Amino acid sequence: MGKMKYPNRVNGEIELLSTHFGDVQFDPDDPSSVVIERFDLPLGFNRKYAALLIDLGPEYPIYPPQDFYLSPGLRKNGKKPGFYYEDGYMGKKYRKLGYAWLCLHIIRWRPNSYSMIKGDNLLIAAQVVYEALGRS
Repeated sequence: MGKMKYPNRVNGEIELLSTHFGDVQFDPDDPSSVVIERFDLPLGFNRKYAALLIDLGPEYPIYPPQDFYLSPGLRKNGKKPGFYYEDGYMGKKYRKLGYAWLCLHIIRWRPNSYSMIKGDNLLIAAQVVYEALGRS
C-alpha cells in the first residue's frame, strides 16, 4: 500500500473536520487515516460518543473512504447494530488495534477538484456514518 497521493488536500479536510469535532488524530506526513476522538452517536446508543476511525485509502478524495471503524462495545437499544463487527474480520487493518469494523460503503461520492467544501469531503463521510448508525 503506497502513500496517500493528495496529503495537502486531506490535511485541509482534516482541519475542517476538527472545527466540527474537536480533537482529530492523524499523521500529517501520511494522513491516510484519521480518528475523531469524540464522535457523537445517535440516540439509543449505550454511550454519547465513540472514537471513529476513517481509513481513507491512498486515492482519497478521488474515491470515498475505504473503511470505517468505531470503538468496541457499542449497543443501540441493547443490541449490536447489524453492520458493526467486533468479532471476525481480523483482516481489516484496524481491527488489530481493537476497533470494531463498520460494513459501510459510500456509493455516491462526488468530490470537487477545486474546492473541498463544494463537494463531498470528510464531514460528509462522518455524516454518512452518523445517519447509518441512526437507522440501525
